[in-house]
Amino acid sequence: MQTRIYQVEGLSCIDCAGQIQAAVSKLESVETCQVDYATGRLTVRLNTSDFDDAPVAQIVRESGHTLRTDQSRSQDVHPALAFARFLFSRQDTALTAVAAILTLLGLTLTLLRTPVPWRVLSFGLAILVGGYPVARQALREVLTARSLGINALMVVAVTGAMAIGEWAEAAIVVVLFALGEALEGYATERARGALESLLDLAPPVALRLRADGSTEEVPVEQLSVGDRVLVRPGDRVSVDGVVRAGQSGVDQSAITGESIPVDKAPGDEVFAGTINTSGALEVEVTRMAADNTLSRMITLVQEAQSEKAPVQHFVERFARVYTPAIAVAALLIAALPPLFLGQPFWGERGWLIRALQMLVIACPCALVISTPVSVVSALTNAAWRGVLIKGGRTLESLSRIRVFAFDKTGTLTEGRPVTTDVLDVCEDTSHAHNGLQYAAAVEAQSSHPLARALVAEAQTQGIAVPPAEEVTILGGRGVTGQVGGRQVTVGSHPYFDAKLPHAETVCQEAERLAEAGKTVMLVSHDENVCSVFAVADTPRPESRDTL
Repeated sequence: MQTRIYQVEGLSCIDCAGQIQAAVSKLESVETCQVDYATGRLTVRLNTSDFDDAPVAQIVRESGHTLRTDQSRSQDVHPALAFARFLFSRQDTALTAVAAILTLLGLTLTLLRTPVPWRVLSFGLAILVGGYPVARQALREVLTARSLGINALMVVAVTGAMAIGEWAEAAIVVVLFALGEALEGYATERARGALESLLDLAPPVALRLRADGSTEEVPVEQLSVGDRVLVRPGDRVSVDGVVRAGQSGVDQSAITGESIPVDKAPGDEVFAGTINTSGALEVEVTRMAADNTLSRMITLVQEAQSEKAPVQHFVERFARVYTPAIAVAALLIAALPPLFLGQPFWGERGWLIRALQMLVIACPCALVISTPVSVVSALTNAAWRGVLIKGGRTLESLSRIRVFAFDKTGTLTEGRPVTTDVLDVCEDTSHAHNGLQYAAAVEAQSSHPLARALVAEAQTQGIAVPPAEEVTILGGRGVTGQVGGRQVTVGSHPYFDAKLPHAETVCQEAERLAEAGKTVMLVSHDENVCSVFAVADTPRPESRDTL
């Protein structure tokens, strides 16, 4: 059994999702069909691999939406411009805009006390233009989904408003309902786009290594498991893979949240979307682009978003019962008093008008629309602010939370390392020197975040940084070079333990700083350890007030 997943653009209505699901389920070779209106995903399970997408696209198109089978995404633009583009990109939303203009024209004519026929004409055109998509959906609800949904009730309510002469109210109801649908669809698309934009962290191309050692730039989709790619210093890693040659520090903050780059050597795993900081790496591909860690993270969140909040389940169940119940109640109100009590059926005081008035008042549009719009808007707003909430159920559970566990790196902290401690431990008194000056000289030629932290601290203290010569990277363990004729080395505490003997007091200071959660580095000139540095990701100034 084969499974295909499509994206339905603009889908935000549960009734529309039900119509599409019912129609696609009737297609030949379709075993099951599931449409999630929260994520816009259409999942089809097939009993054959030879399946034409055209009928599915036709069904989706007839519902007023667009079927997307590729992974292309629209570019991010200003929200106002994006909404305007969304409004006029589809026939239904464009008709909503025209209906709104006609309704405003009718209200203006009313204020100017123009003849009634002109007002009725303006409102009538607004109802005709804006109500066409609603009436079309209502017809499909009855014929395809075999249900009496919100669109059908809207048609009856608007027809009733026109029947009792409330043309302005009928036009306003149509416009508000259609505009609410458009806003809901736009908010949903923005929320989906905010999540999918995470894929932009991984570059679309990679430098594939040929057998002769040369490279060729190819789309990541053309890479196969086992291919080898070259990741240059400063480049983003384009694939999930294993390092086969080279050593470097890799910034994995986008995936793991670690603020300090992780040293990578042959045999270590790297992830798409991370940044190579210092040395070149030769990486063997272990996962295809569609199955890399970043893509799987996004898929997990999309699947979690399909879990509706309990209040959404309640409102949907309520609407399924409430809508036909209101229709039946209106029919009884119109029929029973005239039949059994001798009350008038027609006229201004007739029970037909009263039944239609009840339909207009009792229309559950606001109730049905408010819940998903509120949830989707909250998810969208959070996504714009860099917070990915797993779905409506998770969002609703926030009201019952008593304890929060915050991620530290990049959330409560700045997300970049700074020098917090500079300790002078040198016992060499043969010449005047400054350990930070030595360290900054050799680190100035490195792009490693720890190196930048030391150079920034030297600049802050106003220390002149001399030039360094013959600078060599020590394979993720440090850097060494010539400064003023002296051999200067900056490295980790374990590296110094293995390569350069030093006093026990130096070890004690380094261990004390490491126990405080800081990254410790030592600097030596010739054979003398002269300074101990500590680098850490410091808290944001507003973190205390936030907590």
